[in-house]
Amino acid sequence: MKELLNNIDKLAKIYEQFDLLDFRCHKALPLTFNKQDSKALLHQNKRLYLSYRYLNREKTRLTNLILNESIDLKEPNFQTNLTLHPELIEKALKLKNIDDNHNQEKSIAPKRNRKINKLKHLINLIADEDLALSRGYLNQMKILISNNFPALSPLRAEKYQPKELLNDLTFRTDLMQFDYDRYLYEDFKTESFLKYLIYREVKRIPSFVESFDAREIIPDAGECGFSGIAYEIEIDGIKECYITFKGTEADIDYTERSRSKRMEKYILEGYKDWDYNVNAILIGNNIDLDQMEVARQFIAYVKANIDQDCKLYGLGHSLGGHFVQTLQLVDNSFDAGYTMNSAPVQLRQVQALKPDLLTDKNWQKIFNITEDKTITAPLNNEIKKLLPREYPEIINQYFELDLTQIFYELPYTIWVGQKWEYNLNNWKYPFKTHPHQYMDIHEINSYQKFFEELFAYTKDSQTGAQIIRSAFNFARARFKLLRENIDQPETYKYFYDYANYLYESGIFNDKPTVVTEYLEKEPQASVWKSSKREWPFLKSLNKDMLNLTIYFHIIYGSRHFMNKKPIRIYK
Repeated sequence: MKELLNNIDKLAKIYEQFDLLDFRCHKALPLTFNKQDSKALLHQNKRLYLSYRYLNREKTRLTNLILNESIDLKEPNFQTNLTLHPELIEKALKLKNIDDNHNQEKSIAPKRNRKINKLKHLINLIADEDLALSRGYLNQMKILISNNFPALSPLRAEKYQPKELLNDLTFRTDLMQFDYDRYLYEDFKTESFLKYLIYREVKRIPSFVESFDAREIIPDAGECGFSGIAYEIEIDGIKECYITFKGTEADIDYTERSRSKRMEKYILEGYKDWDYNVNAILIGNNIDLDQMEVARQFIAYVKANIDQDCKLYGLGHSLGGHFVQTLQLVDNSFDAGYTMNSAPVQLRQVQALKPDLLTDKNWQKIFNITEDKTITAPLNNEIKKLLPREYPEIINQYFELDLTQIFYELPYTIWVGQKWEYNLNNWKYPFKTHPHQYMDIHEINSYQKFFEELFAYTKDSQTGAQIIRSAFNFARARFKLLRENIDQPETYKYFYDYANYLYESGIFNDKPTVVTEYLEKEPQASVWKSSKREWPFLKSLNKDMLNLTIYFHIIYGSRHFMNKKPIRIYK
């Protein structure tokens, strides 16, 4: 059994190396349109392939070894727990099947022998490894072993210290990721995974673990799209409760065999979150606050059901970070907390939730200074003076050029607590997080209005297909209106400035002059005809850049930045 556990640990490290290699490949993709820069960014291409081949061989070797060792195991515990041995073999077989399917899959090699194509091919190969599912099965094997063979989990001598887990980046990110990956652990209790995660990080075993799932406790949570889990633990007499809030990204549940049902769930979950993002954060409407109301109910429930001397810590990624910050500002919900690539606090929403948080005079002051702004250190100091206190216990960690940073440029948005920004040295990434450098406040407001009207138009959609159809019809109507008015100076300027911002950010390859000239030349062209030719949102979309902005936003992509020292801290 010791040898099996040792090989499981080795395979887990191989998965970690795959994850790091994936980050290195994404980081190496050329994002500028200068051939010299692109060549410089790809000098390590050959080394990346060599690393992949080594990891793939080791993964296959260890997977086969783990399966054989699982089959050959002879333990006295198998006589008292008759399901244990078959379960171990089942998990090992699933790992073997994933590996076999990957190795048998004929990956399509790039047609042109260019470095950029080879790098994309390598990224696709790593994606085909299905690391999330493999990691899930491997963790299940470790949970089974630790639960049934406690002697194989030696404890460290030092007692657990308060906030030790809170200050551990790997624990925080894996606990937040668990909310996305819960479908991988349907056969296990949440408490089992948490015990394993705690032991892995601090080599101590909790004497008490209990979890609270918002969707099981509050009926409205699933209906509005809110997702959160609370974990109450006690280690060496230290009582802590961690609450994680899920971000916007809807996860695909691959345990659902029907592809249509998987996509239906995926679209509906994503739509609910983006509806909240647009109305509550982007616009600051005092409607559609149901997710925040459920979040407050969930916090109240957790506080009423944990020990009074238990410290409460908030963790949130993306939209989840917005909940941590807003709940702290409105209700002082947490003793401390961390967020990752968090969406901001929307002051209009806060005023609707808790109007007596500030005096009328201070509300007006804070609205005035955040109406048209790029938050700098001096402006942040002005904002902090108007808030009830400074909230240093909340730490917001960001990839410096993460897409959520755009939200902080919008009217009436702020962060609460400290802000730590991360990036890499000597790395070129063209995404622009300061739209104010390209558009004035009126243009920004017009695009806020666009998304507000989009979600109002799709509001009555009941299915994923209806959402997609309504969104397409809305976009088609707006496209037609744009064509009819492109010769007007104001319309031309608004479209040009927005298109230029997207071009400078690397999202589109066509320069805005090319697009606007085409719109003027053929104002009666059909949507389909223009889409096939010069319309940038379809033809000129830089998919590489779009994929990277998403990858560097998600937990698995952004956490590699946060292993380093922050380049900038706002306190």
